[in-house]
Amino acid sequence: MAARKRSLTRGELNADWVNSNCRIPEGRFVGQPVVLRPWQRRVVCDIYDSPTRRAIVSFGRKNGKTSFAAFLLLLHLVGPEAKQNSQLNSAAQSVEQAGILFRLAAKIVRLSPELAPHIIIRDTVKQLACKELGTLYHALSAEVKTSFGLSPVFTVHDELGQVRGPRSDLYEALETAAGAHEAPLSIIISTQAPSDADLLSLLIDDAKSGADPQTKLFLFTSDPLADPFKVATFKAANPAYGDFLN
Repeated sequence: MAARKRSLTRGELNADWVNSNCRIPEGRFVGQPVVLRPWQRRVVCDIYDSPTRRAIVSFGRKNGKTSFAAFLLLLHLVGPEAKQNSQLNSAAQSVEQAGILFRLAAKIVRLSPELAPHIIIRDTVKQLACKELGTLYHALSAEVKTSFGLSPVFTVHDELGQVRGPRSDLYEALETAAGAHEAPLSIIISTQAPSDADLLSLLIDDAKSGADPQTKLFLFTSDPLADPFKVATFKAANPAYGDFLN
């Protein structure tokens, strides 16, 4: 008797959707279909295979953080995680940083024949919209005060490590606004903060405590006492080393 085929988990289905529908937005592999690496698939599966309210993903620069965040954003805008008439936001500390995630997501859409027919790109206001589902994404900046009602079901906090001190008005506004939804999800994706007293460091310490099982921590880091000139030290904080990170 043939072995029964195992059903894919929600996380595996989401990872496969990214691979099937998204294109690499820039760099030497621009335009090619996305192939999530095992460590990226593991993050996706860990987020979606059990209840998650907040996921903190932190590793070194140039490991594809913002592209990875854009893939998750599109998963909620037009993919299997999309909810009818839902609002999605990304938050950054500066207008320039806010535009980076939006532009990468827009590039993915323009390069992906599976996505382009379904998503409207509004460059001037940094929005992506899917009319069929009524979903709307808007990139926000702490430098620009927002005047419209926020109620995001999905939020990306991009480079939260840039926040100095223990508080961010924009972070708090988005997190409290998400309380209107039954199962909101926030993704914090950033390099680490320079001080243990900064907001991201405090959130990482809280996640390490395990007090909230719906907070997931994916921290790629090296031992502060390790030899910085050893390849193993560099690899610990840079999961893409030797792959798409030269």
